[in-house]
Amino acid sequence: MNKDQLLAAVQPLRAREPAGAPTSQELALYPAQESEFYISAEDGHPIHIYRIAPENMPEHPESVPLVIDYHGGGFIRGWDIRSGFFCRRIALTHQCLVWDVDYSVAPEAPFPTAVRESYQVAAYAFQHAAQLGIDPDKIILMGHSAGANLAATVCMRTSRTHAFRPAGLIMDYPPLDVYTDPASKPREEGDSAPEDANIYNASYCQNGEGRDPYASPVYADQSLLKNFPTTLMITCQLDKLCKEGEHFASMLVEAGITVISRRFVNSLHGFTISRTGEWEDSMELIHGFIRNILQ
Repeated sequence: MNKDQLLAAVQPLRAREPAGAPTSQELALYPAQESEFYISAEDGHPIHIYRIAPENMPEHPESVPLVIDYHGGGFIRGWDIRSGFFCRRIALTHQCLVWDVDYSVAPEAPFPTAVRESYQVAAYAFQHAAQLGIDPDKIILMGHSAGANLAATVCMRTSRTHAFRPAGLIMDYPPLDVYTDPASKPREEGDSAPEDANIYNASYCQNGEGRDPYASPVYADQSLLKNFPTTLMITCQLDKLCKEGEHFASMLVEAGITVISRRFVNSLHGFTISRTGEWEDSMELIHGFIRNILQ
């Protein structure tokens, strides 16, 4: 498909009402300071970031932890309120700062735009930690679905730049192989249709880059995995992406990285953010992982 065809194909997917959007009453249970800011990408265009902090945190804190969150959406959908609600829970539970990254999406901004932006945000946090009141030893990367893929690519790139090393990485049901035909991946009842996945993949990788390890981390060699921090891998059995997530976890173990991997057997893709299936257990796992990293 050409770009105009891709733009037409993604519109119905973008128009779908996301499951699990919080009510105003639920948002009120997690009061937080929220603001927006921009940093410059490598090509100079602005990257949009939501800054979320507990209400009692000073405007200019001193040496607080930071969680950088990359939302999901198949690389084609932008930020939505579910991500903001999730990040509020993280900020208040751990009394930390959260940056919720609204990276550029495909097909308007195909691979590797989001990869570059994701790295730039993390690099900015480390480079400006002192002036931002961030503890550089307590910066955690986290992503959901497509965002987990992007968080992984940040760690892959640091294996070459050696510019920084996050304290931890959380990968929540990631797509890590956008090259393999989605129709050949196992599909359970309720899982998304392969036709949708083909649109996601074609929109993101428009020039045959599907096997590029920065698009599909399962094709990365060991040299790109050596700088990963301790990693939490969350997969769900009723998700066609389950096996590639677990395969990547095993690749990290082979590279000498400490990995905690858990498969939720009664949950579909997106369950943590959509608050379906075993989402509460997943949240407890994420909270526990963050506590252990920050202690």
